[in-house]
Amino acid sequence: MTQEAAEQPPLRLVIDDSARDPSSKIWYALPAGYLNVPIDALDPEPGSEQETYLEQAMELVLGLAPEDQRDRYTGALRDVRFMAARMRSEGVIACSLGMHIADNGSSAMSVFTVALKDIDWAPAKITAVRAVSLRESAENVELLTLPGGRPASISDTLVTTPDLEGVPGQDLYQCTLYIPAPSGTQLGVLTLSSTAAGSREHYRDMMAGIAHTVSFHDPMPEIERAARGEGPDGPGGVANDIASDFG
Repeated sequence: MTQEAAEQPPLRLVIDDSARDPSSKIWYALPAGYLNVPIDALDPEPGSEQETYLEQAMELVLGLAPEDQRDRYTGALRDVRFMAARMRSEGVIACSLGMHIADNGSSAMSVFTVALKDIDWAPAKITAVRAVSLRESAENVELLTLPGGRPASISDTLVTTPDLEGVPGQDLYQCTLYIPAPSGTQLGVLTLSSTAAGSREHYRDMMAGIAHTVSFHDPMPEIERAARGEGPDGPGGVANDIASDFG
């Protein structure tokens, strides 16, 4: 082992609270640089306690906004609530924002979403192939084999967004994973979108790594056993396995 390798800090896993939620139906790992967006809190049920908290937070933000910018802030907050409601209506159950360094050294942002869709039963491989084939403008279609021999599919595409209110259109890269649940009646759809189109190869490799961490059963007991050193590979086994998925 070289001195550089010896001085490398140990890998750490950050476990989000949602991983311990008994109502969770899908688990996955993300590389560093992603921040969870609480879409449930941004689209609360009318009359709920969460709606009261959201309205109070919005009033606080507007109260701090410059007087001549208040209408702009109001519109932006309204757009955020609309987008959260739209995502939930399409089955999105999780959303994260990522910030990374692009190939040219500039900051690159990405949006990562997870949707869980109910489907008619079919063999998993057929579901994976069918899902990706129905995607409009899908390119670079590939069938993946995940741990345990589970099938999944991945595709990506590059689209140009239209001009909006003086803002010129730009290229938008999208990469989507389709992972059938073992039950055969649900499909996980994981999507990454970014305007850093020049980093598409990096993002696609990252999405393939994420696919290998997806589970439809609670992995926390295994992770906790490994953290106590009771796993077959010792306390660092799970962290090392996940790190290898991301290269």
